[in-house]
Amino acid sequence: MRSKSTILISIVLISSTLLWAGNLQKVHPLDSPLYRNLATLYILQGKALPSTSLPYNEDEAKRLLDRIDKTNLTSEAELALYEAIRKELQPSRKQAGNLGYDINLDLTTEVYAHINTSDFTAEQDWTYGYGERKSLGNLSFETWPVDSFYSYFELSLMNNFGVVSQPGYDPTNPNTQPNTLYGKSPLTTNIIMVEPNRIENIDLNFPYRAFVSLGSEHWNIQVGRDKLSWGAGKSGNLMVSNNMPYQQFGRFTTGFDRFKYTLLSSFYTHPQVYTSNYIGANAQDILADGIKMFLAHRVEFRFLQDKLGLAVSESMMYQSATGSIDLRFLNPVGFYHNQYIRGNSNSMLVFEADYTPVKALNLYAQLAIDEIAFGEDVPPAANSKPNAFGYLAGLQGALGIGKGVFTYSLEGAYTDPFMYMREQYDPTTKQFGVGYDVIVRVLSHSMENLRYWQGYPYGGDAIVAQLNLGYEKPGKIRLEASTMFMVHGILDINSTWTLYNGSGTIVTTPTTENPFDNTETGSISYTLLPTFLAEYSLNDNFSGMVNIAVPMIWNKGNDPKAFTYDVQLSLGVTYSI
Repeated sequence: MRSKSTILISIVLISSTLLWAGNLQKVHPLDSPLYRNLATLYILQGKALPSTSLPYNEDEAKRLLDRIDKTNLTSEAELALYEAIRKELQPSRKQAGNLGYDINLDLTTEVYAHINTSDFTAEQDWTYGYGERKSLGNLSFETWPVDSFYSYFELSLMNNFGVVSQPGYDPTNPNTQPNTLYGKSPLTTNIIMVEPNRIENIDLNFPYRAFVSLGSEHWNIQVGRDKLSWGAGKSGNLMVSNNMPYQQFGRFTTGFDRFKYTLLSSFYTHPQVYTSNYIGANAQDILADGIKMFLAHRVEFRFLQDKLGLAVSESMMYQSATGSIDLRFLNPVGFYHNQYIRGNSNSMLVFEADYTPVKALNLYAQLAIDEIAFGEDVPPAANSKPNAFGYLAGLQGALGIGKGVFTYSLEGAYTDPFMYMREQYDPTTKQFGVGYDVIVRVLSHSMENLRYWQGYPYGGDAIVAQLNLGYEKPGKIRLEASTMFMVHGILDINSTWTLYNGSGTIVTTPTTENPFDNTETGSISYTLLPTFLAEYSLNDNFSGMVNIAVPMIWNKGNDPKAFTYDVQLSLGVTYSI
């Protein structure tokens, strides 16, 4: 009898394991150490980077980890990374009948302090900003209701963006406006209703992560809100960067050992909210039936015994003031550039490569083509459009030190002046230019239309160099020091262009004037930004972080100003239940 009972229990346990093994559709957030640790392990093993289109679901993450032969892990650091990844992928699910679920509560206290409340008054002046700050309380609910289906939803208690209206307030770009919580106040916290936070500053924009995930072996569909990233860039990526609070999207992925395909569509507010009919009005009450949609597909390959990774991404920013979508152009395997619908769209190509010539060293690069004179008039000939390219390249490496790993990276990026930018609005035809500037709507002091670049966080007209040094003991402590230097011309997210008239001059990065708008002039801005980050975990429940940044800027805002700087300190402790 005892042997029969043992066999029965074994069958039940094995069946349960197989059931969970069949549902690997949990999607891991971008701030998970999974991505960092897996990339480092691949570099130490002499492999090209794992897929750089993030996030992963469990099925993809397990397949990527399975490509590592554990018998080849010769150092303590490699074994520590491997076990940390395995732990991250272990399910923590409970069972209620046929429903698998998990409920987690994170309680976090954060303090933010800075010294310069005269020059660094906007939310975007913060290095540890709106997209990084943690909520006071975050309750997440995960479900695995049936095989191949997963859902995630979170409730957050936190302070909002904190924009305040005042004389001279520009509602078309609240990111740059003086901010009572995170600019004009020298000290604040994430604790609600504690000065300078008030009851009206409680955030009502949750959830920041909420989606459903459906799939099986080698494929997944994710629909909802989450963060995305395409590429190996440390300062950002040229097509999809992790620089927004969230994106609302639908995504399909299918992947195998040497091939991965992704189809992505994100949706945004139409730029008609910037017209005079909307300015000063309650933005929630006005009918806004326009649509702006980012549609992109991407293919990734691996060659040369797993040492070379290549990726090609193509996207189309589709725009319609009436909210209509022409289904002819929504071809998941078509070529968006050949649709010839410039009135409704703006297309972009990005080529990526990464190569690991020897163990512990990886090289990577990206080339973006936003606009190129191909079969058309060449700038500055009459009726020609400005060329717009972006370039990014870097090297990164790792070195095991005991059970920890030392990492480094050096990266440079260059974007042409009119990269991502849109044509001017035509009041006669009421046609809006189509650019890669997008809106994330949040309710703060009012309904704010926060503006971001869909691609590189610093947009066009930028030259950026960044050095990162770090040390990490997986699951214990992480230290990182970085320095970013940026040269930025005057063109920004509000800049537009028209066709050349034959008498203009070609401008190069960095600019001091817009050849299509003689009122837009200024000085070149220079930024030096050293930062230091420390994260620690005492156990699975208690963790903390320290973030110190010292932004130093010459000609801040492209105005001819004297050198100015700020010292920013962010402290936080988290208790997870």
